[in-house]
Amino acid sequence: MAISKVMIDDKLLKVLCYPKPSIQCLNKRLSELKELNIAYIILQGPIKLHKDIRVLGKGYASIVVKAVDFEDNVVAVKIRRVDSRRPSLVEEAENLALANSVNVGPRLLGFTENIIVYEFIEGVKIDSYIMNSPDETVKNVLLSLLQQCFRLDMVGLDHGELSRPYSHILVTNKNKPYIIDFESSSTLRRPSNVTSIIGSLIIKNGPLQEYVRKVLGVSNLDELIALLRMYKKNPSPETFMLVLKFLNLTH
Repeated sequence: MAISKVMIDDKLLKVLCYPKPSIQCLNKRLSELKELNIAYIILQGPIKLHKDIRVLGKGYASIVVKAVDFEDNVVAVKIRRVDSRRPSLVEEAENLALANSVNVGPRLLGFTENIIVYEFIEGVKIDSYIMNSPDETVKNVLLSLLQQCFRLDMVGLDHGELSRPYSHILVTNKNKPYIIDFESSSTLRRPSNVTSIIGSLIIKNGPLQEYVRKVLGVSNLDELIALLRMYKKNPSPETFMLVLKFLNLTH
């Protein structure tokens, strides 16, 4: 859907100014999209925004759509909801830039007050990936994911949603995990990325966690919890390596 149409498209209005569309909002956000080099919005995705409008994601503060820039690159565009309690998306964009500085997250391409443009990641959710992939590949992906979480811990950025990872981690067809959606991220609280992801994917009770423990050869959860407490008290390369060794993720 081209954003340069003279006639106002009703679908475009509903997407850019969800859930309270107005012409004033539309004009401002069209200007921001132009500033960010966006040519088209593609209304495709698993989430139904309206009966005839689909998007990639929808949260309390924003929605995410697929788009194409003027160089024909497919990108993801996050748009602040009109009813969001957050005054802007600038802090989230800055946190994504911080994550990018340690090679974590989709690449930030640009941002304004109400819009963030970043690399479009096509992949499957981490739970689906784990349950449908060979053991050795799962181990490699988990190692990469934990290393990313450790790097976030080291730069003081807490993702904030890794205790609920299934909508926040995608794995590409090249077996590369991406931590996405830094909407709840913060540098103002103590980071707990490593402990959160291990708690959600390994320690919790459930068929997925049982399978992961089997793949990793982990049976003594009390010892793992003790190591995580040690890491939480003193997050460092040394304590992180102790955790990886216990999980049989070192060579």
